[in-house]
Amino acid sequence: MALRVWTGVDYLPLLSLRPAEMRALEELPNLTKDRLLPVIHLRPWVAAHRLESATNRIAEAYGDRPVVIAMGEREQPNEKPVHAELQALRDHAHGFREWCTFFEQNENYIPAMQFSPQVPEEEAQIGRLYGMDRGLVVIVERPAFPAMGVIAQRVGDRSRGGEGVCFIIDFGVAGRDHLQVAALAAGYIDTIRRHAPLSHVALSASSFPDSFVGLAEQQIYERRLFDALPARDGLIYSDRGSAKVERQTGGGGLPAPRIDYPLAADWKFYRCDDGTTGFDGYREQAEALIATEDQGIWNPRLRVWGTQMIERTAAGDTSAIGSPQKATAARINLHLQRQSFYATPEDAEDTDEDWSG
Repeated sequence: MALRVWTGVDYLPLLSLRPAEMRALEELPNLTKDRLLPVIHLRPWVAAHRLESATNRIAEAYGDRPVVIAMGEREQPNEKPVHAELQALRDHAHGFREWCTFFEQNENYIPAMQFSPQVPEEEAQIGRLYGMDRGLVVIVERPAFPAMGVIAQRVGDRSRGGEGVCFIIDFGVAGRDHLQVAALAAGYIDTIRRHAPLSHVALSASSFPDSFVGLAEQQIYERRLFDALPARDGLIYSDRGSAKVERQTGGGGLPAPRIDYPLAADWKFYRCDDGTTGFDGYREQAEALIATEDQGIWNPRLRVWGTQMIERTAAGDTSAIGSPQKATAARINLHLQRQSFYATPEDAEDTDEDWSG
């Protein structure tokens, strides 16, 4: 029996093991944690030397609830033991033996399969992971879209037609062309169901901007994409929790202080364009956001950690939001809360918990 029944999952956010995303997840109300099902991509935890630090951080943020674990992107070569541990998990030898053993050692983890150039190894992995009876997740990214039918058939043949399986079609970036993309997605969904008729399918993407100059608001295009599908029976909404698809690296200095506020299907951005920097800039933008209550934007009844962080910032608490990382954590926390209760927004306000600073 699967650890989570897919018909009871409305939201599958794809998260990475990074400080802002883990803090946002950790600070959600327990009711919300029980409702959503995060897909966490495995990577080293900050500067830790062992993979154990990563699994400990997942447990700290999400407890012993069932959680989907997928392999993250390859890191830059490094001599730390954690990189050797991750490389061993990526090894497709003997049907991804180390990857399968990793799940056997973590009983609350729902496995996401890895792909392999060696078909027998991939098929052996599917059989072993599916045999754990926890459910199985298959994340198909854009480069693999042409092989959608082959992948679905391979999985469907080894999972009783996709029983207990969820395919995640990951479009990466979502944009204004969401109506056209929805037509493509419908075709991929049909392909999957032809080979794995009992499976569930999730649609995932991110449209969070790279630049905010002159940008005060934007639609959440991945939500518009999902809502544009003509029939959504057996479909699950997914996104990146409002994180970007591509992470910017390199110099350029700190970005202008900015508070992002997610609504159900739109983002509102409050950015310092007057040269104010540091905490004063974040406080200025938090005050501007809270002042929109009479416009129906700021919702003081949405009592989650992200709300509290913005309110504390506006009140002058310098331990609240004073850096891009804290602003990101607050945004993701609010976004996860709203999307978890997208169909019943009034339930998102039904929280009664305390949060740490």
